[in-house]
Amino acid sequence: MLKRSTILTSMVLFSCLTTSNAFADTTQHNTFQAVPSKDELLTHTDFGNQNYIFHFNGGGHQLTRIDFIDHMQTSQNVCNSWKYVSALSNWNVAAQILLHVSTDYDPTNHTCTAHAYLSNNGVQMSQVMHLFETKSYVDIAGFNLSADGFDSALDDI
Repeated sequence: MLKRSTILTSMVLFSCLTTSNAFADTTQHNTFQAVPSKDELLTHTDFGNQNYIFHFNGGGHQLTRIDFIDHMQTSQNVCNSWKYVSALSNWNVAAQILLHVSTDYDPTNHTCTAHAYLSNNGVQMSQVMHLFETKSYVDIAGFNLSADGFDSALDDI
């Protein structure tokens, strides 16, 4: 019994440790587009299932909201159960940031959009901003984004 549980525990631990870095160097291609009139950065990705809109206060000094737009069809129950979005640097899974989100369900397209607001997330929004400014890759809401171009797009706001 001890041998079997030790082997099982080892396998689970190994799988957890290897899964966390499985996508560390495999990033979807994405770009950031500044929309100065709205104080926004839009992501354009090659996977197309999810987009992000980063909203800033005047001049791009403070991140005030992130919209996570999921283009995959889902149900209203699944959308309503989406309460948190994680953000982390691929090299430091232990320093995961959790953002509390509210959701909107589109019954016509059966899609879901989650919104993380500064008012619900305070310090965490600053931490997300710091990740994009200092790291090469940021895993946010389950997708690994390249942070390349974030600062220059932000400068355009």
